[in-house]
Amino acid sequence: MQRVIVLPVMALAACATVSPAATTEQEMLAADRAFAARALEIGAGPAFVEFAADDVTIFPSAGVPETGKAAVEAWTSDWPEDMIIEWAPEAAHAGKGGDFGYTWGYATYTRVGQEGASYGKYITVWQRQDDGSWKWIADMGAGAPAPEDR
Repeated sequence: MQRVIVLPVMALAACATVSPAATTEQEMLAADRAFAARALEIGAGPAFVEFAADDVTIFPSAGVPETGKAAVEAWTSDWPEDMIIEWAPEAAHAGKGGDFGYTWGYATYTRVGQEGASYGKYITVWQRQDDGSWKWIADMGAGAPAPEDR
């Protein structure tokens, strides 16, 4: 009789658990949203530096890949101070180990006091740090259609 009770309880418990990949994906989505919110608070450049891992690699559109936070600081220092980047992740995909994955989404670029916008899509690769936080280790973007044309 005990076996009959235990098996259904175990089956229900298995159905109720969340996969490690799903949890990791939710954590990365939350990190990406926090990154985007921080960019609106302090500016895109400083936020890119703040959320970067120490061993980050950047891929400037007109240059060669570079590694390290100093490279991120140099890269973002060329960005216009009045540039606003607003973005939101659409999805995340995590590795089975739970410490690595990526988010992707769309971005809108505007300038303070100017009309019009340009649009992009991005992919950000995330890695869980020793303290449990998520930092980006690679980020790439390209142009995208306006939201109404997607």
